[in-house]
Amino acid sequence: MRPVLMARGVIGAVLFGYTFNALMFVWDEGLRGWSLGVFALCLLAGFGLQLVHSTRDVVSWPVRRTAVTLSAQALVTFAPFAWAGPQAGSLAGFLAGSMLLAVAGPLRWALYAAVPAAMSIALTWTGLATVDVVYGAYFTALTGLMVYGVSSLASLALTVHAARGELAGVAVAQERLRVARDLHDLLGYNVSALTLKSELAYRLLPGSAERARRELRDVLTLSRQALGDVRVVAGGSRPMSLAAEARSAESMLIAADMDVEVRLEPGPLPEEVDTVLAIVLREAVTNVLRHSKAQYCLVETARQGDHIVLRVVNDAADVGGPEPGGGAGLDNLSARVEEAGGVSTTSLDGEWFTFTARVPAAGPAAPVADDPVTWTFAQITGQPWHLRVARTIAVVVLLGYGVLMVVNVLGRHPEALSLLEFALCAAVLVGVQIAVSLGFLRRIALPVQAVATYLPLLWIGEPWGSMGGFLAGTALTVLPAVWRWGCYAAVGVSVAALSVANGDAGEWTAYLALSTLLTGLVVYGIGELSGLVAQVDQARDDLARGAVTRERLRVARELHDLLGHDLAAMTVKSERAYRLLPGSGDRARAELADVLDVARRAVADVRSVASGYRHMSFTAELDSARATLAAAGVCVRAGARDVPPELDAVLAVVLREAVTNVLRHSAATYCEITFADGSLTVWNDGVVTLMTPAEPGTALDDLAERLESLGGSLKCERTAGTFRLKADIS
Repeated sequence: MRPVLMARGVIGAVLFGYTFNALMFVWDEGLRGWSLGVFALCLLAGFGLQLVHSTRDVVSWPVRRTAVTLSAQALVTFAPFAWAGPQAGSLAGFLAGSMLLAVAGPLRWALYAAVPAAMSIALTWTGLATVDVVYGAYFTALTGLMVYGVSSLASLALTVHAARGELAGVAVAQERLRVARDLHDLLGYNVSALTLKSELAYRLLPGSAERARRELRDVLTLSRQALGDVRVVAGGSRPMSLAAEARSAESMLIAADMDVEVRLEPGPLPEEVDTVLAIVLREAVTNVLRHSKAQYCLVETARQGDHIVLRVVNDAADVGGPEPGGGAGLDNLSARVEEAGGVSTTSLDGEWFTFTARVPAAGPAAPVADDPVTWTFAQITGQPWHLRVARTIAVVVLLGYGVLMVVNVLGRHPEALSLLEFALCAAVLVGVQIAVSLGFLRRIALPVQAVATYLPLLWIGEPWGSMGGFLAGTALTVLPAVWRWGCYAAVGVSVAALSVANGDAGEWTAYLALSTLLTGLVVYGIGELSGLVAQVDQARDDLARGAVTRERLRVARELHDLLGHDLAAMTVKSERAYRLLPGSGDRARAELADVLDVARRAVADVRSVASGYRHMSFTAELDSARATLAAAGVCVRAGARDVPPELDAVLAVVLREAVTNVLRHSAATYCEITFADGSLTVWNDGVVTLMTPAEPGTALDDLAERLESLGGSLKCERTAGTFRLKADIS
């Protein structure tokens, strides 16, 4: 929550500084007595309303409440014109910012523009010159954008922080899909091959003991490979060799009584391309074994330009089975090929079925070159929307302050050459600050800005507040924590000292110092908060990776429990049968019968584990809920006993929706999940104020209807900031 707290701290300090400045302005104009007191009360009310608008989710408020608060802020902003004069409009920019913060859709910009327009009318009514009226309207618009920028950056940081749990859940879901795909592609192939070769060896006994022994040697090799694949699926991917996979495929197809032709174009391949093509070949061969009655199969690769083409052709497509290109296996192949930057196709010509994969020989395209110009463009245009918004606001506000600084000096009526020289220095200040906010020039920013800040004093002859503001903001941005605030204060002191040396009045000196510090805080806030949003992005990625790690550990445990025992048993029994041959064919055949039983059970286990990632399971969903909520920073207590098998899927759906509800619609720090005596209860302590109950047609209502059809019920209770979802199933 550090970015959120920092954002709110900055906006609070900036709002207070601008409010205090407004009080100084009217004091300097001679406002005293009851007029000053009432004006101070209006300032205090405007400050409080703006603080609420800047730190709360005002857009979600009821329209009536928003209209009341905006109307109240407009009243305390413009009413003081009646007795305090034009200086009363100092806080009109707050109102403009509130219009952007509190109103949704295109209307917000119309209301935002209406505030400086109203300010122009009010200033004209007080008798100010046209140039002062334009300046007042410009200052109002810029202040409004600044307030909106800092406040919305705080909101963005909060939004990204709150979304971390959902993103972790998405990452877990992606990990489940990866597991299901790898189970199908890797383990499914090996277990099917084990079954095929064990059946062949079984049929060969007792008559052809030597040939059966050769098949058993392949069974042992495949069983050990399958045990390795269990670890691969649970822990990620490992490098594979296309050449080695082609040899294994050839052996498998020959064992299935096919004529096989393998033509691999020699030449080294990048590891990633080699692995992808090996997995693609494995699944393509599995597709031939499972869905055809082929007598001939061709496997070939060829280099075509900067691509490698893999073709698998067989002569007996099962036209009664799945359509070419359909099914999980070929869909997985297409996904893998696309991830490698390639394309895959299937074709059926009579009984000839062809699968073709075409991938870049050099692997996926290299990332964009890391040169400053290209990287800057990619950084601005290729980042997530909230980062683009943050950086766009930063650039616009910084440019606006630079223009304001030049306009202020223009009011001093300098000579044309002096004004041009000052404008160039201002351009350097703003340009360097924009670069710093985007992550560039941080090492040379301070000396360059120091020269551009103090050099114009040689021809201007007196300080101006905003001159030091950019330098103060850069000091806060680039210096270590132990130095930043000291240097920030030193810039303000230097401006005050220069003002005293220039013979300015005490009030003016105080204003210049405060203006410098305020501008520095705005510059720091606008630039630094966009960086903090990026840091929150990185933090949520770390949380998602943590959730994926937990999911992998769970998968590893489940794979070990379900498949590890079966594969180990197959290996032991195959080794025993191998040692019995060629002398004891009958005993070896009995061992192979056990191997076949275990192999068939292993095939079922693969399907069971894989389908567990495609179909709902309460146990799996409970484990996932623990990982996802923990990754979202929610303390979880979960327990369940005696879950009826016939209600497993329904309870899993209820649990998933309940956890999604916690992540999306609460700020929970603790969640308790229990199931006992036919009741599933999910309780959390983070109900957001003003959160409305789910409306008809939502997922919770659908769940309620589903439970009612089973004779159950779904109840939702909100009390004292807590939320309890209870599903009763009779």
